[in-house]
Amino acid sequence: MEKLADDWITKGTLDFEYKKYILLAYLQHVGKSFEQHKLYPSFADLIMHYKNAAQLKDGKQKLWKSFPKELTQLDLKNFRMFFESKVAEDNQLKELEDIVDFAMNKLTGHIAVGKNIFDEVEKQLIIEPVGVKALEENEGLLLIDPQYDPFYHIYQYRISIFEAAEEKVRGLQTVFIDRIKKSIGTTLEQLKIQVLKNIKLVSNYSAFRVVALQPYPYEETLLPIVKRSFSGYLENNYQ
Repeated sequence: MEKLADDWITKGTLDFEYKKYILLAYLQHVGKSFEQHKLYPSFADLIMHYKNAAQLKDGKQKLWKSFPKELTQLDLKNFRMFFESKVAEDNQLKELEDIVDFAMNKLTGHIAVGKNIFDEVEKQLIIEPVGVKALEENEGLLLIDPQYDPFYHIYQYRISIFEAAEEKVRGLQTVFIDRIKKSIGTTLEQLKIQVLKNIKLVSNYSAFRVVALQPYPYEETLLPIVKRSFSGYLENNYQ
């Protein structure tokens, strides 16, 4: 199973064995992708499913706490009171809790594997400016340079900052421009000027190179991690 519906826990029959089968089939596919170092979209989906399960667990606990309770025991010596809910826990609620607990446990393990792959890829990236830096770093060129690839992968990037939940959130948008064959006789500065001329942009546009030392699947792993790392690099160095 390559994809898991966002509402897979609550959709259809609320049966532990059935939901367990669905989840394990999906995680088997994720495991095979991770074995090939293909991180996305599975890694992002795992995190999303974990958050959904955590919200269900939290919602169930809040619902249970809202039920009326009666005093069953009074410990005057230790100044403690013991209460018991007047409402018996519904079988469906118990089934939901079992499913959610099982899912969160299994998802946590696979998220840890994905995080290890992410860290492994990120550690071997080298990010550096190309040529003279412009005053404005929120827009420019991104040259991805896999050392095992005869081509530069060139993108135009833009950093957008917007308000969300009372905080500023940075988002990186990229547009693919071209793949240009590497040449010993062409410097990165010359390449930058050539690309800017081709897309009719000013020569003082910012440009950065991201070197990838080890081979990883480009679309599923390297590209999304480069974007995340590059966004963090700009935030840490050019705020």
